[in-house]
Amino acid sequence: MEQKAKRKTKFALLLVTEKEDGTIRQHTIGSALVEFAAAILFLLAVAVICKFVYDSITIKDARKEIVSQIVTINNLTDENEALSVENATLSSKVTVLSETVSKKAENEDALSQETVENALPKGFPLSGSATMKEAEEGDPMLIFTAAVGVNVVTTGTGTVVSASADETYGTKIVIDHGNGYQSIYRNNGTPLVKTGETLGKGYILFSVGEDNQELGYQILKDDAYIDPMTLIDING
Repeated sequence: MEQKAKRKTKFALLLVTEKEDGTIRQHTIGSALVEFAAAILFLLAVAVICKFVYDSITIKDARKEIVSQIVTINNLTDENEALSVENATLSSKVTVLSETVSKKAENEDALSQETVENALPKGFPLSGSATMKEAEEGDPMLIFTAAVGVNVVTTGTGTVVSASADETYGTKIVIDHGNGYQSIYRNNGTPLVKTGETLGKGYILFSVGEDNQELGYQILKDDAYIDPMTLIDING
């Protein structure tokens, strides 16, 4: 038996248009063109779907990135707050330290000034009252006559430079006060200090007895004698 040949089905698209005068025109689009148009539409649909999927994935990744950045920002904010607190604490410590150093410097300056002030031979060279006169001849000198029991004392802090014999008074003690000042005590008593000793203001050099009531007191400034009255405090 002869087999019937299969017929291939073809499609065509018929377009009908009507003009203004009522004339009807028919346009036939072949199956090949229809298939081509269908293929184009299919590809467009696939492209749209792919674009939608791509955008969805991109948006999802973008959301993840945004969340990650938000977490990072929050962490940085926390770290910044912690650093701010630490900075405030350090600033407070620096302020306290600065005030402490400043106060210490002020105290040291005051102490240094007090030390310099105490070293100046401004005090009264006797622990009690006495009569006083100025030497009529020679280098400037004050001559005191003290009562028995009064002590000859240092007029400022300093170091004993020498304790030696004196032709007129018997003994001479020289004390260096620094800054070019030296005080000289001439008396016939027994010296109670030795060369090299560092003494405070008011330290006893001689004890006045019946044989050594007279004291010759002088001041040197840069190896030159000056009038003791320019420094001495009579009320000392």
